[in-house]
Amino acid sequence: MGEPKKLSRKYEVPRKIHDKQKMILDNKLKEEYGLKTKKEIWKAETIVRNYRKIARGLLAGNVDNYEKRQAELLGKLEKIGIFTKDHSIEDVLKLQASDLLERRLQTQVFRKGLALTPNQARQLIVHGHIIVNGVKRTAPGSIVHANDSIAYKTTKIKAVIDKSLEQKGKPVLKDTKKESDA
Repeated sequence: MGEPKKLSRKYEVPRKIHDKQKMILDNKLKEEYGLKTKKEIWKAETIVRNYRKIARGLLAGNVDNYEKRQAELLGKLEKIGIFTKDHSIEDVLKLQASDLLERRLQTQVFRKGLALTPNQARQLIVHGHIIVNGVKRTAPGSIVHANDSIAYKTTKIKAVIDKSLEQKGKPVLKDTKKESDA
């Protein structure tokens, strides 16, 4: 059954943790996406590995309701925002961990220009300054769907970010959506 206080982990650790090439790749991903630990990379790799495993099972043809299960898998990946309607089941086999890391809230906040660095995006999220669809989220690793709107909780934070952008000599991003909602 298992101990309720000690839940089983939801990721797989690489067989060779101290492999030089793997360490270099993980450090690049950590730097690019502003991740705190390599455990976040391992979680993304495990999720992507499971998607690929399901796709391989579907392509092997040893499942019933092939069309239904294929539509479910592709629909889930479309909802997350990794795929579009043009992609097929073979494209699932080409998924990488970086595809899923792009859909994290932390990365999306940075990519939309709401934060100056990925680490600042993480801090804004953890401190509760970012809302998704009008609801405050404090988990930087949560997955943002394709049609979700991301904004500041208050306009005060936006003013501080814009002021620091001006001091650095970078252009201030114009508002595309109302951020004073909620």
